[in-house]
Amino acid sequence: MDDPTDSKTVSIIQPAAEEYTRRTVTVDFLYLDNESCDRCMGTEDALEAALERIEPVLDALDVSITVRDIHVSTLEAAEATQLAVSPTIRVNGRDIQPDYIENTCESCGDLCECEGDVDCRLWQYRGEEYSTAPVGLLVESLVQAIAPNGMQSSESRESQAYQLSSNVRDFFERSDSDESDCGCGC
Repeated sequence: MDDPTDSKTVSIIQPAAEEYTRRTVTVDFLYLDNESCDRCMGTEDALEAALERIEPVLDALDVSITVRDIHVSTLEAAEATQLAVSPTIRVNGRDIQPDYIENTCESCGDLCECEGDVDCRLWQYRGEEYSTAPVGLLVESLVQAIAPNGMQSSESRESQAYQLSSNVRDFFERSDSDESDCGCGC
């Protein structure tokens, strides 16, 4: 007869249901104009290319990505979304390049006959400047977010307080002004 004191104890651990659910990373693409702005359109294309490149990694890590396409069309929307510069890509609420620079965007400037230039984001990556987000920068940011213990939503807000850039404010204030009658909406 078997002695019960000689048997080995086997513990069955029941993981929480959350451990079986697919983790989701949220990517926000915020922009002022993706119909005529070369920088916004190019950044959107680069984001699509980056997502295609990381697709095998997503499957392997059982991670899904939700992309939110956010057209910021008013000053109120810019303030509500905390848009500082266009275009912006945030992963889990965090701007992938919070230290940004802007310069004159020729495609946006060509749309307007009003005085003043329209400035858009200039991306920096590996010591170079780009008018659209480099695919490599996007891939690196996405891989960092999907890797175990990557950027989590609890870290989603930058330590600096949000401040609307004067360029974005001017963009909307010019469009609200009755003084401009060029018909461009700026």
